Amino acid sequence: MPLNLDKFVASPSVEELDSLKKSEIVKVAKHYGIEFSPLMRKDEIKRYVLEYLVDESILPSTVLETAITVPTDNTFELKRLEMEMNKEIRLREREREERERERKEREMQMQKEKEEREMQMQKEKEEREMQIQREEKEEREIQMQMQRKKRLKQLELGVIKASDPKIGLDTGGFDVSKHVKFVPKFQEDNVEKFSTISKSWVSN
Repeated sequence: MPLNLDKFVASPSVEELDSLKKSEIVKVAKHYGIEFSPLMRKDEIKRYVLEYLVDESILPSTVLETAITVPTDNTFELKRLEMEMNKEIRLREREREERERERKEREMQMQKEKEEREMQMQKEKEEREMQIQREEKEEREIQMQMQRKKRLKQLELGVIKASDPKIGLDTGGFDVSKHVKFVPKFQEDNVEKFSTISKSWVSN
């Protein structure tokens, strides 16, 4: 009966394997990725297939006890050792790749944390600079406000002196007492208006 590879892979058995021709056993071995020499005998290849199925826990280890004993020669032993060596090499290679992957993940995590710290430091620096700028601006505004108040006080004092008949000022024929009523009342919340009117009045 011809080999039905899918059926055999779905439910492998020693009996099914025994019924296969060498060419069919070769197909099974290739399907499982088993390394072997084309010069090996049918029973040798079958033995490799059984050992693979046992190693992969597909078949119980007892099948090896009832399997045909393959005569041992140097070629078979060397091939077996080569397969074991290749298996060990693949295992070590996977371990090395896993270590490399973990190392890269650690480096990426460290780089991410570093960038986050730098961003936080930059943010704090910008906030400090903005705070300093706000404080400097507030200080300038306070100074300007104090200067305006001082100037207005001086203007107000000048108006008072000019309107006082007891203070001998040379008014140039200008009767200050008649015009004092036109001077607006000082209002701190409307400084600019008072300053403009006062300057206009004094200049006249």
